[in-house]
Amino acid sequence: MAIEFQHISKRFGDTRALEDVSLTFEEGKIYGLLGNNGAGKSTLLNILTGRLCPDSGTVTVDDAPAGSDAALSRLFLVGEKNLYPDDMKVKRALDTAELFYPDFDRAYAEELAKQFELPLNKKINGLSTGYGSIFRLILGLSVNTPYVLFDEPVLGLDAQHLFNTFSSVRSPSGRARSN
Repeated sequence: MAIEFQHISKRFGDTRALEDVSLTFEEGKIYGLLGNNGAGKSTLLNILTGRLCPDSGTVTVDDAPAGSDAALSRLFLVGEKNLYPDDMKVKRALDTAELFYPDFDRAYAEELAKQFELPLNKKINGLSTGYGSIFRLILGLSVNTPYVLFDEPVLGLDAQHLFNTFSSVRSPSGRARSN
């Protein structure tokens, strides 16, 4: 079981974002993509989730083509952008996550929302930058997919929320990871 990128290339006009990238992410491990702004990290993740198409190469998630329903059901991307409707409230977004992710842990999501003081009845687009990040992190920590991807996950978080976030990461077995 793995996410596999084979010979991925992507250009935006004259800008080469990715060139012949091949790598494998195995299930149950933690990986980090490090690089300067504009290095192609977000582009790679957006190709994986079907938000962008590569100019060349292939991506599979447990042998299913990236962007397919089979692949998308196995991963969740916590990005820096909110992709929910403008008028949706946090509670409704949790309801929606339960529909799309059968292993979504609603009780854990609500426990985290309480811990981070995230108001469930507030509109998502009315959240501060930090609370928007907390909202997306809570979703990512609660979906229970084999692969959870984080792209700029701590944008706008203060030191206390940053500490609480890393204290809330669970292992694949469901137990909290030690700090």
